[in-house]
Amino acid sequence: MSEMAEKKDESLSNACSVCWKPDEKKYLIMLTDAVKFIVPAPQAGSLCINGESQQRAFKVEPGDVLEFYPTVFPGELNWDLEVRDQGFAAVAKVVHQRPGYYTLPDSIEEDMTIRFDEIIIWRDSKPQGQYSNEEKLQADLLNQGIIFGVFPSVWEAITAVQGIGEVLIAQGKAPTLPVHAQLVDLIAKKQPAQHEEQRVDYFASKINLIQAGQALARKIPGKPGIPGKNVYGQEIPAPLPKDFQLKLKKNVRLSEDGLEVIATIAGLPLRMDELSFGVEAVFMLNQDLDLAVGSIEFPGDVFVSGDVHDGLHIYSGGKVEIRGSTSRAEIRAEKGLNIYRNVLAGKLVVGARFVVRSKLLKDLQSLYDDLNACLLITIDFMKSPQAKSLREGQSLKVIIERRFPDLPKKATDLEKFLLSTKDELITQELIVFARTTKRFLTGLGPLEPQALPLLGRVNQAFKQLIDSMAFELPEKLDCNVDYVQGAIVECAGDFVCRKGSYNSVIQAAGDLKIEGVCRGGKIIAGGNVVIKELGGSGVSTTTVQFPGTKRLKVGYCHANVTIIVDKEIISMEEPYKSLEIYREEGRVAIERLKG
Repeated sequence: MSEMAEKKDESLSNACSVCWKPDEKKYLIMLTDAVKFIVPAPQAGSLCINGESQQRAFKVEPGDVLEFYPTVFPGELNWDLEVRDQGFAAVAKVVHQRPGYYTLPDSIEEDMTIRFDEIIIWRDSKPQGQYSNEEKLQADLLNQGIIFGVFPSVWEAITAVQGIGEVLIAQGKAPTLPVHAQLVDLIAKKQPAQHEEQRVDYFASKINLIQAGQALARKIPGKPGIPGKNVYGQEIPAPLPKDFQLKLKKNVRLSEDGLEVIATIAGLPLRMDELSFGVEAVFMLNQDLDLAVGSIEFPGDVFVSGDVHDGLHIYSGGKVEIRGSTSRAEIRAEKGLNIYRNVLAGKLVVGARFVVRSKLLKDLQSLYDDLNACLLITIDFMKSPQAKSLREGQSLKVIIERRFPDLPKKATDLEKFLLSTKDELITQELIVFARTTKRFLTGLGPLEPQALPLLGRVNQAFKQLIDSMAFELPEKLDCNVDYVQGAIVECAGDFVCRKGSYNSVIQAAGDLKIEGVCRGGKIIAGGNVVIKELGGSGVSTTTVQFPGTKRLKVGYCHANVTIIVDKEIISMEEPYKSLEIYREEGRVAIERLKG
């Protein structure tokens, strides 16, 4: 026997023999002494020892004989349909088995442990079991009412299952969630980012103002969700969007579409609660106005219970009331001012807009009167024998130089005032008229051929503008202070000082009354003037100016006082009691008693 044959016989002697018994449809397996443990493969068939079926690993003895009954799989493709998730999903529990059986090799190599799942061999066979087709799947779906969301590739997914598995065959459509109505707060103050190189103005106003017509809040309407469907084709309604109503407090209204809260006045925006909005017309500060608060710029009335500190300002479109003192502060109040304690330096302006308009109307009227007279005199002069050899422009220049030397300056000053002042009455048309007047009145302008007719047209335009500039002062436009020192005061109405004035410049368009001492500085009034004690020793000259149509009354007047009535200057060289000055029958009358 050859060496190869000997090795083959030796390997066979070391292997477990396997014998198929077709009548009993089983395998007999003769184990060698080397085999100690057996691990069955229950999915392949039944493995028995000594007539008992074994499902788990077991120990064997030398000479034991095993019986293996292979399971024959007839093959199957079937399913059960199940609807889940409250009708939003349908699955098929699929059973898909291949037809065939497991066999064993002719011999099994001996080993201490034989694992059957490593030695069994699958053999395909002809299908013998139940095989459902795609038509049955469609019929099952219809029988269970599954008509929506069925996947087009569901049959391929079912046939791809090996063994037992689940296939999602239909998916419903959940409702799309609604978009709830939203509120946009348009007045929430945002602090701008400050760069290191930017300078911070600590005196600036920190008030978050709203203008008339500006929106405080906006409602973004919600959007309804889109209904869904379950696998039965039944519509699932979407939840309704949450809505709310904007609540209107004082000085606001709704926009035409009802989606915005609009301020009806300028003021301080208010938000009472989440949905309630309003505008406050009064700004109240129950403390001192200091750097921590910042200056106040407010379109309505302003109330300050404390003092106004150095360098700060209050700009109000209404009335201002200050319970404390002011120091080097600027206070501008369009409709009235009342300061209960001292005013030290700084500036007070009451009714600035009316002051500007009064000055504008006064300057326009003065320019119109002089220009109108100049043009009339020029026309008469051109008819005289003296003007026969003069041209029209030369005659105009002669009259300006001889009779109206201040007229060119009035035109120049008016143009400067218009260009440097902001007011709704100052239009571009008015600026053009002033510039034209200045051009033909200054320098060689009067000599231009069209100077006289153009000046005539401009002057007529001035007349129309003056007639149309009708404005009224608000009621009780006045300025009331307790004590003022080293300050500048401009008031378009009446001025009242309850104690005294020292070295201040006070200008009032209406009546002026100082119930205490007025020493130093200058007083300019458009109405009657009443002062308890005027001037004083050891101070600079005290000046009082008022129109001749009004009266000056002084309880006690010191020397070194200058009084100007219209253009007439009266110097008080000695003290007087009960001084009263007024104009009577064109002359200035002075009633006085020596002090």
